[in-house]
Amino acid sequence: MAQESLDIPLGRSLGLIAKRYLSIMYKNLSHLDIGTYFIVINLIQKTGGMLNQQELADLCGMDKTNMLRSIDTLQLKGLVKRVKKADDRRAYVIKLTPKGEKIVPLIHKSFRALNKKALEGLSERQVNSFYKTLETITDNIASLPSDEILISMKNIKNAQK
Repeated sequence: MAQESLDIPLGRSLGLIAKRYLSIMYKNLSHLDIGTYFIVINLIQKTGGMLNQQELADLCGMDKTNMLRSIDTLQLKGLVKRVKKADDRRAYVIKLTPKGEKIVPLIHKSFRALNKKALEGLSERQVNSFYKTLETITDNIASLPSDEILISMKNIKNAQK
């Protein structure tokens, strides 16, 4: 491995890509008025609405307070609902409403189009290798000590109003 590539922080490169990716998704889905909550909606759909607030927060890499705020906002928009768990009446799982289910295909379509564009020019073998590499990097650093940090996603135009 070239020494030069070791001198460039991997997190910076990945962070810039993630920031651009999310901002494109935000813009592409702006007509749905869901902000960056498409991430939470997608995760609820992918897990079948079987997770509670804390489990969703953990999978999204969010703290419980921010997840609570996200769920409250999505509930006010009529996209999710809290449903008591059958085996624990004190606990709630977060499920999509019919209105929430209706926008999932639009979110998936946007993900597919952006992924296709992002991976343009790469062979299927290169794409598979890329995802395997990301998985390896994740595994390699998973056990390293770290502090939790909060990364906030806000639309700068809206934040300045």
